[in-house]
Amino acid sequence: MRKVFIIAIKEFLATAATKGFIFGMLFPPIILGAIITIMPLLMNKKPPAVFGHVAVIDRSGAVAPRLVEAFAPEAVENRRKERTAKVREAIDQGAKSAGLDADTTKALSGELDKSLKAAEELAPATSLRVVVLPPETDEESAKDEIRKGGKRDTAASNGTGAGTGTSTGTSTSGNAADPGPRLALIIIPDQTVRGSDSAPPGARFGEYQLLTAPRLDIEVQSDLRSQANRAIVDARLALAGQNVAQIRELMQSPAAKETTVTADGTASINEVTKLIVPAAFMFLLWISVFSSGQYLLMSTIEEKSSRVMEVILSAVSPMQLMCGKIIGKGAVGVLILALYSGVGITALIFFAVAELVPWQNLVYLGVYFALAYAVIACFMAAVGAAVNDINEAQTLMGPIMLILVIPMMLWLPILRNPNSTFAEVCSFVPMINPFVMVLRLCGSEPIPFWQVPASIAVGMATVLFMAWASAKIFRIGVLMYGKPPNFATLVRWVRMA
Repeated sequence: MRKVFIIAIKEFLATAATKGFIFGMLFPPIILGAIITIMPLLMNKKPPAVFGHVAVIDRSGAVAPRLVEAFAPEAVENRRKERTAKVREAIDQGAKSAGLDADTTKALSGELDKSLKAAEELAPATSLRVVVLPPETDEESAKDEIRKGGKRDTAASNGTGAGTGTSTGTSTSGNAADPGPRLALIIIPDQTVRGSDSAPPGARFGEYQLLTAPRLDIEVQSDLRSQANRAIVDARLALAGQNVAQIRELMQSPAAKETTVTADGTASINEVTKLIVPAAFMFLLWISVFSSGQYLLMSTIEEKSSRVMEVILSAVSPMQLMCGKIIGKGAVGVLILALYSGVGITALIFFAVAELVPWQNLVYLGVYFALAYAVIACFMAAVGAAVNDINEAQTLMGPIMLILVIPMMLWLPILRNPNSTFAEVCSFVPMINPFVMVLRLCGSEPIPFWQVPASIAVGMATVLFMAWASAKIFRIGVLMYGKPPNFATLVRWVRMA
C-alpha cells in the first residue's frame, strides 16, 4: 500500500506542481478580471455626433404628425427617462428574486446609477429633425438626398447644428432653416394605415419603408423604427374610432410577484438561478472528471511510449501502478473541483443566496465525483496501457465519449422534469448515472430518496466491474507494443487474463 501512495503522490505532483497547470487554473480568473478592467477604458470614447433630418412621405396623412410629436425634445427626454427607469426596475427585481440582502442591493443600485450616468455621458450628441414631405413627392428624388448626405460626418465634426443634449435617443433641436443632411427616409403607403378590404386574411395592412444612410448610429435607427411602428399603430386605432391612450394603458403587461412556498414560509424565486445552479454542478463535475482522466491517459501513454513504464514495473506490480496513478490523478480532479466549487459557493454566500445550494448537495457532489472519476479513470488507464500514442487512444475513446455526453445534451429536459421516466432510467445507466443524479438533485422538484442510495449502489458496482476489467487490460497491455488493439481484442484480454 505504501508503494501505491508513493506513486499517487508522484502522479499528483507531476501534474499539479507544473507551471502549466498552475497557469491554467489561474488564467481564466485573470482574463476575466482584465476584461472587466479594460472594457470601460475602451468604451470611454464618445461616438460622433449625429446631425441631420428624417424625411417622411406619409400618403395616409395620419402618421406624420405623430412622428413629429414623437421626436420633439420633450418626448425624446421622456423616452430616455423611461428606459433608465426600466433598467433600474429590472435590476431591483432581479436582486429581490435572487434573495440579495439590503446592503448588497444598495451597493448594486449605486453601481447601476454610476453605469447609467456613464452611459448617458457616452451617448452621441444628436440633432435630428423630422421633415414632412408632400405625399406626391417622388421616391427616387427623396432617396437621392440620402445619397448626398455623405458629408454629414464632416458637418457634425465642425459642430454644425450641434444638439442641445446628450440623450441616447434623438432630439429635434437644430436650425430650422438648415435641417442638415438627410439621414433617413420613411415612406408610409395609405394601405399600411387604412388597410385593404380586398386583401387576403393576415395581409390587410401593407408594409412601409425605412431607408437609412450608411453608418447611421444603431440607436438612432432603433428609435426611428420603434417610433414609426408606434405611430402607425396609433393612427390605425384613431381611424377606427378607438381611444389610443386607453388602449395603450390596457395593453401594458402586468407585473407578477413570484414566490415559492417552503417549510419556513415563502421565499422569492429566480428562474435563472434555478437553471444555472444545477447546470453548474453538472458541468463542474464533468470538467473535473475529464480533466483528471485526460491527465491520467496522457501520462500513461507517455510513460509507455518512452519505456519508463518498464523501469517502474521493476519495483511495483501493474495493479499497484494503476491504483497509484488513479489515486494521484484523482487528487488533481479533487483540487480542480474544490477550487472552482469553492469560488462558486463563496459568490453565493456573498450574494446571500446560499440557500440555493443545500449542504446535502455538496456532499452528493463529492460522492458522485468519486464514482464518476473512478469509472472514467479505470477506462483511461486501460486505454492508455493498451495503445502507443494519443491518436490510437482516440479511436477507442470515441464510442465511450458518445455515451458520456448524453447528460450534456439532454440536461435541460432532465432538469425541467427530474422525475420523468427518461430521467429515472438514466439515473441507473452505468457511466452516466453520476452526472444525471447531480442534475436531478438540483432540479425543480425533489426526487424519491430511495433513488439516491440505489444510484450510488449502481455506481459502485460499475466501479468494481471497471476496476476488475481495467486491471486485466492494464496488466497485459502495459508491456505490449505494436498494432493497437480493438474492442474485441480488449474483451479477449479481459476473458483470458
